[in-house]
Amino acid sequence: MAKKPESSKPQKRWRENIEALAVAVVVALLFKYFILEISKIPSGSMQPTLMGHPQSGVFDRVLVDKLSFRFRDPDRFEIVVFKHPLERSRVMVKRLVGMPGEELKIENGDLWTRASGTEEWKILRPPASVQDELWKRIDVDKPKQTSWSGLDGDAWLAKGRGARTNQPGRIAFRRRDNGIRDEYTDGYPDALRREIKAPRGRNFVGDLRVEGEVHPAANVTAFVVELKEGTRSYVFRIPGPAADAGDRAEIRYHAPERGSNPAEKVEFSETARLAKSKGYTFAAQNLNDRLTLTLDGETLAELDIPANKNQHSTVQIGFEGGGGELDDLQVLRDTYYASPQDTWSVEIPEGNYVMLGDNTLDSADSRLWEEQTIHMQGGSERRGNYRHRENPLPGAEEYGDQVRFKNTWGEVEWFPRNRVESEAGIRFEGLLSELGPIRREPLVPRSLIQGRAVAVFWPLQPTRRLWRLAWLH
Repeated sequence: MAKKPESSKPQKRWRENIEALAVAVVVALLFKYFILEISKIPSGSMQPTLMGHPQSGVFDRVLVDKLSFRFRDPDRFEIVVFKHPLERSRVMVKRLVGMPGEELKIENGDLWTRASGTEEWKILRPPASVQDELWKRIDVDKPKQTSWSGLDGDAWLAKGRGARTNQPGRIAFRRRDNGIRDEYTDGYPDALRREIKAPRGRNFVGDLRVEGEVHPAANVTAFVVELKEGTRSYVFRIPGPAADAGDRAEIRYHAPERGSNPAEKVEFSETARLAKSKGYTFAAQNLNDRLTLTLDGETLAELDIPANKNQHSTVQIGFEGGGGELDDLQVLRDTYYASPQDTWSVEIPEGNYVMLGDNTLDSADSRLWEEQTIHMQGGSERRGNYRHRENPLPGAEEYGDQVRFKNTWGEVEWFPRNRVESEAGIRFEGLLSELGPIRREPLVPRSLIQGRAVAVFWPLQPTRRLWRLAWLH
């Protein structure tokens, strides 16, 4: 009887498995390259929006959309992923603030723009969804010691983030501090603030927001929030239960530097007033040269004011006519864009953008990028990312005094300073002619932008009350 041939099914099954695996790998690579990617945040340049800090061991994982920018250009204030223009092997995550064809400047911690040198500068105001991420909480959720204290002669009982009194008077935030500064850990998750050692804030911040709940007593004639900025005073006043019938809510702006006309105010509807035995949420803010007062989420009025170089600010809240109770008080500050000089500016050509980190105290971004060029004999040159005492870096190699240089593509090269002849008789022509000037290079070409960060989804650490899970704006 003829012998039956052996079955080829096992071989076919192995081949199918290999083909399936290969297809899966190809699909995954295409998906990663063209659609979505997961990126780990390695540094603190975008904190607290995105965390990446060795001291705390928290490194956010971010979902990156790589598809959208294949059909449209990036918008201002989006968080984008791009290749460093002076170190192409390095991928960065920053907030896009400067657009093609405009001038951008940083002054008094704010961003300003204009289309050309003949126009007036205009302050940039982010959309509300972006501003919510730029606000940084100054106080923790449950402070061991309250940050609020009554002014001299005012009888207040303050505890945690609340206070109450049965008399008229005011309460101040961090009364003994010398103004509010851009502290490094402002806005950080409470669990991380005590784990991170950081230098003291350097810059006074005038853009502040105070919010909370107010419960007025029946004899209160007005609830008042006062923000002071330098010599200026911004008073937000809402009539209370005992106010006169014609009393209206108002914002008062007092600026002694204005000389004979130092005060200005805006009034709004007499229906905006507090009732007895009722609680309200409130917020009063000075943001990007605009004063805003809201009550129960409704904007009552806004008043634009001139820019102020003196950013030294304080916060007071209080009652007139009687007492009341305040709960869930919180003071927030805006992101303060620090600059190497008093004013930093750049002209942005078409096809280029400017990027800044939300944590401007610890962000190597467009403000600080500088290019170093090495000109070699023969006319060729190498370009790279200049970093003080890091690149270029003098050092000693086998054949004499050398300069270590990392070029734009991430390649490390060693250049002799002069012509050197070794003991073995090998003669090295002096490759290094001279170090060129250090030039500012704040621009990111459109071709280097890879995608936008859309969400942070990790880490989740319940024991530390740390939940890094949010959409990004």
